[in-house]
Amino acid sequence: MERLLAALLFALVLCLPSPAVAQFGLIQQGLDAVTSGKKAAEPAGSGGSAAKGGSGGGAVLASDTTFKNPARGFEFTIPAGWKLESGDPASESVLFMKPGTTFGFQFHLEQMVPSFPRKASVEASLKQAKEMVGINKYLEAKRRDDGDAKKKCGVIGWEIVEAPQKNDYQRIIWQAYDGENYYMNFMAHSENKDFATARPVLRQIMDSIKFCR
Repeated sequence: MERLLAALLFALVLCLPSPAVAQFGLIQQGLDAVTSGKKAAEPAGSGGSAAKGGSGGGAVLASDTTFKNPARGFEFTIPAGWKLESGDPASESVLFMKPGTTFGFQFHLEQMVPSFPRKASVEASLKQAKEMVGINKYLEAKRRDDGDAKKKCGVIGWEIVEAPQKNDYQRIIWQAYDGENYYMNFMAHSENKDFATARPVLRQIMDSIKFCR
């Protein structure tokens, strides 16, 4: 289980921007990781397929449960039957999965330098994401803001839905920045073969993320 969680968290780290490089506009947050799944390490078990929720972490949730992240001002709801595998919902990273499936949800937060041009980054990233839809690498790409972006609890960002990936791992990803230049990466995911079945609940979780509540 420790190796499993390490692989899952490593895959999430691959979606993080490099602040030093991003300062010069040479990387658009998370997009390189999203588009290079065939080269990157993905959440995987020993056989190389997407990991299934196991027996580690917290207890299986008996009912739909809303978690809050007070520091960044957002909340999200995880369905009954899922469980916390690692991290802390109130911290900068967390992983939930549905036991016995490849369904998962995770996020990671990282503060960028004050001068980082978040508005320009979102605009450029969304433009590229829409081009990726045009060549069938993404199914959807849209602007997604929430709350008051001028305050700490509001964010500006963009969301994509991946097409089936060669690494056998398909995701819904929302990347955003708040008023203090915190970069936020929220991902709901499953194996390619499970995505059609998983998508409604993955969408439910992603849509439950709200700021300034």
